[in-house]
Amino acid sequence: MKQTIHQIRVSEIADVIQKMGMKENTMINLTIETVENDFLTLFNQIGQEAQAKGLTEEILEDLLADES
Repeated sequence: MKQTIHQIRVSEIADVIQKMGMKENTMINLTIETVENDFLTLFNQIGQEAQAKGLTEEILEDLLADES
């Protein structure tokens, strides 16, 4: 079996392999290539994580409001 998994965190490797149904003693080949994100991709990821944690447009506007 050969599967390619793109852009996972190192901390997620064991969980992803388990979800694929592999047993703990299964031997695999693992190739790791670091992902160099451009700023737009990085900001999109930050935005998605913030929304997943409950950040809304209204909350963001309140946080960024100029109070000077």
